[in-house]
This record gives sequence, structure tokens and C-alpha cells, in this order.
Amino acid sequence: MNNNKIMKIIIIIAVIIIPVMYSFFYLKAFWNPYDSLHDMKVAIVNLDEGDNDNNLGKELVNKLQEKGIMNFIILDNRDEAQKGLVNQDYYATITIPKDFTKTLNNAENSDRQVTTITYSPNQKSNYLASQIVNKVTSTVETELRGEVSQKVVSKLTEKLKEVPEKMQDISEGASKIQRGANSLMSGVETLSNGTEELENNYIKFNDGVNELYNGSSKLDEGINSLNQGIEQIADGSSKLEEGTKNLSVVTQGIDSLSQGASNLSSGVSQYVDGVNSAVSSVSLVSNQVKQLGTDITELAANPAVQADPNFQKVMNDLQKIKSSSSGMSELSTLVSKGTQLKAGANNLNTSIKTLANGTSKIEELQTGAKKLDTGVQKLKQGLSNAGEGSTSLKVGLNELNINSEKVLDGVKSINLGSKALLEGNKELQQGINTFKTEIDNGITDTKQELIKLDGLDEYVKEPVKIEEVDYAKVDSYGVGFAPYFMSISLWVGALIMLIIFYYDPEDRFKLLGRNAKNKFLRTGLYTLIAVAQGVVLGFLLKAGLGFSVTNIVLYYSSCILISMLFFSIIQFWVINFGDVGKFLSILLLVLQLAASGGTFPIETVPKGFQAIYNFMPMNYTIKLLKESLVKIDYGFIASNVWLIIGIFIVFIGINLGLDYFRIRKQKDKAI
Repeated sequence: MNNNKIMKIIIIIAVIIIPVMYSFFYLKAFWNPYDSLHDMKVAIVNLDEGDNDNNLGKELVNKLQEKGIMNFIILDNRDEAQKGLVNQDYYATITIPKDFTKTLNNAENSDRQVTTITYSPNQKSNYLASQIVNKVTSTVETELRGEVSQKVVSKLTEKLKEVPEKMQDISEGASKIQRGANSLMSGVETLSNGTEELENNYIKFNDGVNELYNGSSKLDEGINSLNQGIEQIADGSSKLEEGTKNLSVVTQGIDSLSQGASNLSSGVSQYVDGVNSAVSSVSLVSNQVKQLGTDITELAANPAVQADPNFQKVMNDLQKIKSSSSGMSELSTLVSKGTQLKAGANNLNTSIKTLANGTSKIEELQTGAKKLDTGVQKLKQGLSNAGEGSTSLKVGLNELNINSEKVLDGVKSINLGSKALLEGNKELQQGINTFKTEIDNGITDTKQELIKLDGLDEYVKEPVKIEEVDYAKVDSYGVGFAPYFMSISLWVGALIMLIIFYYDPEDRFKLLGRNAKNKFLRTGLYTLIAVAQGVVLGFLLKAGLGFSVTNIVLYYSSCILISMLFFSIIQFWVINFGDVGKFLSILLLVLQLAASGGTFPIETVPKGFQAIYNFMPMNYTIKLLKESLVKIDYGFIASNVWLIIGIFIVFIGINLGLDYFRIRKQKDKAI
């Protein structure tokens, strides 16, 4: 075999394996990059000062190192970490603040603050690396939030469990209030009964004061009459004394004196009886006042009554009554003098009668007349004093009568107030009983509700578990991108195949070149090479990368069908449009890279690419390969297979038709 043939074979083999070279090395390099993150260096600067022998920053660093996801380098200061980040020694730096532990330990208090861990990736170094580190950091952040939530809820639960004990103290205090309210209720009932009895007794006392005042008026009238009688007696005694000097008028004087003495005796008796009656009334009133004062004094001991303004008014009025009853000593003197007056009047009357019977005893009569005149003057003076005392008594009793009415009004107000106080205290007692009952019920309900907090701290640490139930699970990063890169590889393989064979300047491949006589054979040979590209690509990728397929027949059939489709499309452009066709083939490849949904979802790309998405052949080839590499869905298989076959038939039909016209054209030229 000469060198020319060997070179042709090598070129054919190279063309066949071009799609493999394009796909294999790229997919191999990025088949599962997350398994090799342990070599990526990330600097950690822990500035946490800790709190009470607790350093959560250090615990976080240890946890990251234990995970072993990346190569975490512990540094002492930010400057060193920043320098390494700039020099691309580290893909990122993580800085834990100095108040990290203190802030987290203060999370359960009202003045809580948010602590900030600074994450600084060098996106210029490698953007995808920054995204990977960010994902790891986010995972740690989620775990850290769970631990903080667990700690906060744990302490909050402890505080809430202390609530029933505090409420129990409130309940005990309510019990004391309840007992005090019951005692107050008893005292208020006693006060109400006492004020009612006071009002009834004071009405009687007030009636007695009225009668006493009326008696004092009569007494005053009697004393006035007595004064008139004593004036007559004084005149008579004066005349008697004067008459004793003239015996001729002695008899007349004695008769007049006897008549006056008789009137005097009658007036004195009337006076004394009136005084005694007045004294009895005054004594009765005095005793009632004393008894009333005692009752009110006992009533005043109650603090609830002392604050009542009506009660204060009654107390002031009683003080006035006590002041007005200070004339009792003068009244006693009046009684004593009245008794002496009565006795004197009787003696005077007896003496005058004796005088009348013994007018013969002129000298004795003269002496008696002198004594009589002296006694009458004394009696006159005594009656004058009695009149003044009677007037004072009348004035005092009048004031007592007026003030007693005011006191009666005050006592009635106190009685009404005590009844209102009784009703209010009943409502207070009911309210306290309700309060005590509700507190006790609240304690019971709270204890029942607090049972629900058991285990809540563990729950909030991870309240939601995301169970990933994959549909059409992709085992590795490479499997996810394999349909995309396999489609690109077969497109590039078909393009290079036509450029090498069809545009061979040395025309070494007679049957495949531009000058091939049998156009149908050339198209057939191209199709066979495309089939070989698909089979070789499928076999070497599966063997070299070790991925599994859902259906081996579907897998190889998909590779062959896709390779044939791309060849038919590129053949149409390259053979019929030359260099423009090459450009259009490359342009169509570029458009499909963005508008086929092979990397990012088609919804995330610009609207212009979304508009041409359904017209891109690679859109359907990627979907078909996913059926054989990930999961079979026969509905998708059928729709994608028929679309691919339909597009292939259209383009291969056009190509064969053009070949037919070229053959006819060559025959026409030969003729």
C-alpha cells in the first residue's frame, strides 16, 4: 500500500473521529467538576473574639474543614487574604467578624442585630468558580441559620416555660386580693347596717331636740311670768316694810302681801315644775347626744367612711352640738336655785300667813318685813339669773335644733353612700373572683400549650426537608451537557468532512471531490461517512466516559440519524453556495449554540433567540439524545425522530435533485 492511500485512510479516519475529539476531551474535563472541589483554595479569616469561652466563628471554620468540600486556608488577617485573592492564590475569601459570637448569642433579646460574614470571590479569576464557592457558602449559611434558630427557640422556650410559674404568683396574689375583698365586703355590710341604724336613731334624737326646744320656749315664758310676779312681791315687800312704820296701813299691806305671797308661791311652783320638766328633757337629749357621739366615733374608725365628705360634715355638726350643750352646768344651777326659790316661797307664804295671824306682834312683823324684803330682793336677783340662763338655754337649743337637721341630712347621705359602697364592693368581689378564675384557667391552658414547644428547637433547625425525587435524573454534570456537545461535534464533523473532501485542492478523493462524476455515489459515500461519525462518536464516548444509556439501539440510532441530518443540511449549503455556504453553516452553528436550549433554559435567553428556537435543528437533536441518555419518553422520541427524519428527507431530497440536474447538465455538455 503506497503512501498516498495510507494518507487517504488517515484523513478519512481523522474526519470520522473529529466529532469524538471535540466532544470527548471537553466532556471528560468537565464530566463531574464538583467531585474535585477539594483542590480549590478558599481563604478564611476568623476575627471572632468569642463570648464566655464560646467561639462560634471557630466552630464554623472547623465545620467547613470537616466537610472537606474545598481547601480552606486559615489566615490571621484580612490584608493577607486580600493579597492572596488579588494574586489569584485563592478563588475567594470568607471573613468572620469579631462580634460574630456575641451577636448570635444576643439573638433572643430585643436589641438583636444581624451579623455579617463577608464573602469575596475573585470573579475575574474564574466566574464559575465563584458560583461554586457561593453555593457552598450558601449551604453553610443555611445550616448556620438553622443552628441560630434552634438556639433562639430553645432559649425562648425556656422563658415561656417560666410563664406558668409567674402566673401562679399572680394567682396567689389574686387569692390574697380575694380574701381581702371578702373581708372588705363584711366590713362594708357592717358599715351599711350601722349607718342605717344611725339614721333611725338620729331621727329619734332630732325629734327629742325639737321637743326640748319647744320646752325651753315654755320655760322662758314661765320665767317671764315669774319675773312679773316677783316684781309684784318686791313692791309688796317694799310697801310692807314701809307700812310697818305706819301701823295704819299694816293690815292693808299684810293683806296685799298675803295675796302676793300666795301668787308668788303659785308662780314659784309653776316655775320649778317647768324647770324640772326642762331639765328632764335636757338630760334625755344629753344622753342621746352622748350615745350618738359614741356610735359615730366607732363608725369613724372605718377608713372607707373617713374619706366620705358627708360624714365629715356630720362630725363638724356634732362638735357644734357638743359646744351648744355646755350650758348643762348652768341648767343644774337653775334647778338648784329653783328648789331654793320654791322652798323660800313656801316659807314666805307661811310667814306671811303667820304674820297675818299675828298682826299684833308689830315688832316681829317689822323684823319679818325687813327679812322678807331682803329675801325678795335675793329672789328677784335669782330669778334674773334664771331668766338669763333660760334665754341662753333657748338660744343653745335653737342652734342645736338647726344643726341637728343638718346632721340628719348628713347621716342620710352617709347611709346612701354606704349602700352604694356595698353595691360597688359586690361588683368588685365578683370581678376579683372572675379574675382569679381566668388566671387559673390561663395557667392550665398555658401549660397545655407549652407542651407543644417540646422539641420545637430541633424542629426549627430544619423545619423543612427537601426530598429530591428526580424525574429523569442526570447522574453527572457531563451527562447533562453530553447531548449538547454531541450535537455540536456532529455538526462540526459534517462541516469539516465536506471542507476536506469536497474542497480538496489536490483532488485526492476522486469519488468525493467537486469533480466526481457520479454525484449520487458521492452523496451516498458522504452519508456513509456521516453514519460512521455517529457510530464512532457514540461508541467512544460511552466507552471512554463510562456513562449508561436508556436504550442502546435508540442511542446509536440517534447518533446516526443526527449525523445524517447535519450532513444533509451542511451539504446543501457548502456544495451549492461555496464559501458563502461555509459561512452560513458556521453562522447557523453559532445561532444554534445560543438558541437550542443546550446550556441555559430557552426562557432565559433574549427574545430574538427564543423566536428562532423552534427552527433550530439542534433543538430536536438535543431532545432526542436526552431520551437515550437520561430517560425514555416515547411521545418525545416519536415527535423528535419524525421531525429529524422529515428535515433530513427534505434536505437529502434537495441535494439528490440538484445532483440529478448536475448530471444532466454534464451529459448535455458532452453531447
